[in-house]
Amino acid sequence: MTEIYGHKWASQFGDCADPDGGLTSAARTWAQGLARLPLESISVGFSTLVKKGNEWPPSLPEFLALCLPEKGAAPYHKMAIALPAPSVDPQLVKDSLAQVRKILNGSSCVWRGKSGAGETSQRRAVA
Repeated sequence: MTEIYGHKWASQFGDCADPDGGLTSAARTWAQGLARLPLESISVGFSTLVKKGNEWPPSLPEFLALCLPEKGAAPYHKMAIALPAPSVDPQLVKDSLAQVRKILNGSSCVWRGKSGAGETSQRRAVA
């Protein structure tokens, strides 16, 4: 990554080796994260990284997502599949509306005016 990002990689993650020649904490973390991937997936990740042309290096989770394209995009970045339009039985709609009209035409509404007394509204037929 230093070859791709130069000082930006080093400023973000530091050197990969400590003064004794051992791996730094960041290098160990990356090594553990990449160890579970086959070489082909890591190659896909690098190719995708170069194609994207990001100015700053990715975090380990971002790079892992580039290595596994099928898991690369978060669910909220994927387009949702539209549900099919519901099938409606015209006769059922007609019957249901008739029942609602029957109920509305057969009831009276009671409402409370400013005085607090219950008053019955005038009935109007629902067409």
